[in-house]
Amino acid sequence: MAHFLYGDAEVFRLSCLADQAYLAQQQIFELPESVCNIPPAIERNGKVFLISKVLTRSDLDDNLSRVLLPKKHVLDNVSNFLTMKEWEDVNNTEEGIKVRTWVGDREEENGTHFKYWDKSLKSYLFYKHWIKLAKKHSLNIGDKLNVWGRRDPDTNELRFEFTFDKQ
Repeated sequence: MAHFLYGDAEVFRLSCLADQAYLAQQQIFELPESVCNIPPAIERNGKVFLISKVLTRSDLDDNLSRVLLPKKHVLDNVSNFLTMKEWEDVNNTEEGIKVRTWVGDREEENGTHFKYWDKSLKSYLFYKHWIKLAKKHSLNIGDKLNVWGRRDPDTNELRFEFTFDKQ
């Protein structure tokens, strides 16, 4: 059997489909569950890739000041990066968790909050100060938000680093 490597979270799912097509041609009809259900751990400079999202109009709306995240990717990737207490707070508290936020090598003046919004959206999101960050970095509809996670080596404090792919 061929050994398959995956580059990033988006390519991962497409690669699984391609692998399934290849295996079907070889008359091996199921890709082992262990291959498709393990999200790729992409690490760079001590940071782990967690999630990406193409920004929409609602993600950049001044009145909403929040960015919705793909629920499945949060469950697959972000949940595994958080401590049990952090994950419980994300899902069960009104405020969620406050996160120190970095863009590049600079910490943002105001961090953001990460939480599960179960009222109407039933989705995970970053909120509080999100729109300030979006404006500061001149984000537009169609730009891609990439979220990386890391832990402070001394305190184990959670940090999210945002990178942007401008369209």
